[in-house]
Amino acid sequence: MQRVRRRRRRPPRLMLPRPHPAPAQPAPAQPAPAQPAPAQPATQTGRQIDFEARELSYNSETDTITARGDVVLRSEDRSVRADEVSWDRRSGRILATGNIRLVDEAGNQLFTESLELSETFETGAMSELLLALRAGGRLAARAAERGEDGLAVLTDAAYTACAVVDAAGCAQEPSWRITADKVIYDQQQSRVRFEGAVLELFGARLLPLPGLSIRTDGRAESGFLVPDIRITQVNGLELSGEYYWRLADNRDLTLGAYVFSNVAPMASAKWRHLTGTGAYQVSAFGTFSDRATDFTGGQSFRSDPRGYLDANGRFQFSPEWSFASSIRLASDRTFLRRYDLSRDDRLRSTFNLERITARSYLSIAGWATQTLRLNADQGQVPLALPAIDYRQRLAGKGAGRRAGTPGQQPRALAQRRAGHAARLCRGALGHAAVDRAWPAGDADRAGARRRLQHPQHPFDRDAQLSRR
Repeated sequence: MQRVRRRRRRPPRLMLPRPHPAPAQPAPAQPAPAQPAPAQPATQTGRQIDFEARELSYNSETDTITARGDVVLRSEDRSVRADEVSWDRRSGRILATGNIRLVDEAGNQLFTESLELSETFETGAMSELLLALRAGGRLAARAAERGEDGLAVLTDAAYTACAVVDAAGCAQEPSWRITADKVIYDQQQSRVRFEGAVLELFGARLLPLPGLSIRTDGRAESGFLVPDIRITQVNGLELSGEYYWRLADNRDLTLGAYVFSNVAPMASAKWRHLTGTGAYQVSAFGTFSDRATDFTGGQSFRSDPRGYLDANGRFQFSPEWSFASSIRLASDRTFLRRYDLSRDDRLRSTFNLERITARSYLSIAGWATQTLRLNADQGQVPLALPAIDYRQRLAGKGAGRRAGTPGQQPRALAQRRAGHAARLCRGALGHAAVDRAWPAGDADRAGARRRLQHPQHPFDRDAQLSRR
């Protein structure tokens, strides 16, 4: 046995061996046999593993390399840290032990005390492991092993998104978790599937979750969401469930159903869409239940379809033109409060079409309000349509410094917003607002920054009055 100790400034590289190509057969027309074809470089045919360690030893009899002390293995986008790593070059098995932390290409972290790796840097048998997902949540298991299909199978597992330690760093029990007899982790598809999953709340097993699966890369996929259970004074016991339908990377649909102990059931839908010029979303709630028709104290009810619509969006058609809108409508004045969706006493719908250039500003807006007050008259609620705001910057010396010069070309609206922020804020926040309003080298920008340092200047008159 041969043992070598050395210190390295640069980490060496382990190249997993691959068989060399067989020698080429001699051509039948030539009497002499041909020379063997040269092997390709190991960087092209083998998987490269970089490692760092305080101590390195090699056993020539067993063809085993052992690294000890703060060992770090890196292969492409994966890395492993451990106290000791042993590599059997004959079998290709890599065994890591002691304070192991494995980070995969998606940023998920695996913590365990014993880990077996293959030549392709795939995990094998493990025990007492903890998987911290980059998208949030932790998955713990008693043991894990890799099946013949390449999937990691975890037994006696539990998952939670709650914190498992308090502010002092002490361990604490999560308020809820999902336990499962078996968890299948597909690293290639970035998916975790649960078998025999049960939802636990404060240690009590409440609800089975058949077919539950989550993604480890944070991306969304179609499927049923985790049900929600609540108890309120208005609706009593509430049980809701939703199905998420991911139609494409830029649009999705969520369908929900709600069951209550005190009121009629309700359905919901939410549509979201990201377009090339902007984004919008539409949410709707609907039911068929009794509603009050007499608000003077009588007991008058009528069964009607009831619902609520909430939509908003914003679009940027060009660097100058943009459009934003918000719509809120209810079928009657008691629906939102009856189902505890909102406590607003009025719903406002707006739209605003803007055009902003270097020398002008145009806004065409409108407002409409739906009152939800029981004794209010909807006909007395004003409607603002249209509300037009137009501003033009004058050119020439006669306009003065307030109007600006063509060479500066700051936006009037941005100046007003920056001036307001500068009057109310100090330090880095005020300077950042000034820098966004005036370009570099502008005299107004330097003057505005000086005014931030002198509260007695008239620039801060509004701030002084507000402090009084």
